[in-house]
Amino acid sequence: MGAMRLFLLICVFLASVSSVRKLNDIDDLRNTGYGKPPPRHGLQLLYWFTQNVNVEQNNNRIYLNFIPEDHGFHLFENREFILPPLCCGQSYYEVGNLNYPGANALPAYVSRQYRNTNLPEKNMDRLMISLDENSSPISRVFITAHNRNRNDFNISDTYEIDPALILQIRETSCNDYGTSGTTNYEDEDDKTEENGCLEFLSKTEYSSTYCKKTDNHRENRSPYSQCNEGIRLNIKTTTQGNSKLIWENIPADLMKKHVYIDICQNTYSSDTNEVHTQVRKRLNIYESSGTLDTSVSLNAGLQPRLALDPSYLTDFLNKYIWYGPEFDGANGVIPIRIKGIDSKLQLYAADGKACARLYIKKTFSNWYNVLYYSWIGFYKSSQDKNDAYSTYQYAVEFARIDDTTIKDYDIYQYYSSLAIAPGVQIRFLLDKGYNKVLAQTTPWESDEKSICDKGNPTHSPSVLSKFIYEP
Repeated sequence: MGAMRLFLLICVFLASVSSVRKLNDIDDLRNTGYGKPPPRHGLQLLYWFTQNVNVEQNNNRIYLNFIPEDHGFHLFENREFILPPLCCGQSYYEVGNLNYPGANALPAYVSRQYRNTNLPEKNMDRLMISLDENSSPISRVFITAHNRNRNDFNISDTYEIDPALILQIRETSCNDYGTSGTTNYEDEDDKTEENGCLEFLSKTEYSSTYCKKTDNHRENRSPYSQCNEGIRLNIKTTTQGNSKLIWENIPADLMKKHVYIDICQNTYSSDTNEVHTQVRKRLNIYESSGTLDTSVSLNAGLQPRLALDPSYLTDFLNKYIWYGPEFDGANGVIPIRIKGIDSKLQLYAADGKACARLYIKKTFSNWYNVLYYSWIGFYKSSQDKNDAYSTYQYAVEFARIDDTTIKDYDIYQYYSSLAIAPGVQIRFLLDKGYNKVLAQTTPWESDEKSICDKGNPTHSPSVLSKFIYEP
């Protein structure tokens, strides 16, 4: 009797903490006040999501038409119970952290304010979906947000999105909205989608002035934080494992004001703000677009920032005009499954070298014996034969990471002597021979897909996992 009462109390508790209001139409959404005011981005994120899914109207099933990990989706464990409990075999995934690997693939209208302000509200909104392990249709969709200046979620700002609302947002017209002459679109579809987002924002009573300035926060902003959304800053790798800086479309009026680019080293970036420990390199630039090989070794957390000469700052404290995406140590590629083994493999960069991580499931208790002769080869090119490795290491010689947020896996890693460079690849071989390749990673800075034995693609929601910074 006591056990039954305890069970009922637990059920009541879970029901109370995960009771989420469902939004059925745009009026419901507008009345919540979710995602407002600027610089919040939750409404833009929701609009992007609705444009990239398909909905079966007969049974309300929702299907993704994109690869989740390519847009910053990652596992959400629901530790605060803000979402309803899941059935067996289902998991929640979240997107919207604009400082997260893959999020730079989101369109400019989602991240524009994130690049142009330092206010903590710029990165507080999230979108969650529930997925089955076998990649079945999405079961449910939710939107939520962090509490201001904190990393926990706000249950009162959490809502379920009805499929009918997704269809209503998809039907948003863009006939009445033009575009800014400064916007650079890769194709007409980008232009149409951004126009539609503007109208959607108008219907939800979100300010359509992307670059509206607030006097109360004047001291935190640059006087040149206008919508220069054509600017591009990025970090790639040289053949020696150093950072290659790429910049594009810096307006002529800014070039006249002696701008330069800092390569900053960020550490443990939080959900709501950015902290860098040091400026690794200040680089003067003299052209609006260009590339430059630097001496800064490639590491997770590097970020290029466009800065204004201090003599032009007057009473403004923030010298940075534009932020490029943080460099993801794994180059935006999630760990891939090793065929037939409860483990995953990942290539990443550290101090300019090619490194490997093994994610070994904690239930794989006898892995040491099973993988005793297994080894990971490091190759300069995906075209190299299996016996033409540059260096290698046995799996059992990898060092274990003691502090990790991946609850189901123990993580082991190895730092090689091979410089990280375009085309570098690692492969997992089962034994001392060269024929049993159970996994091989995507070549570094390549558009190819990861391979899990004999060319079977491994990109699916079931292999999503959290990215971790260096311990």
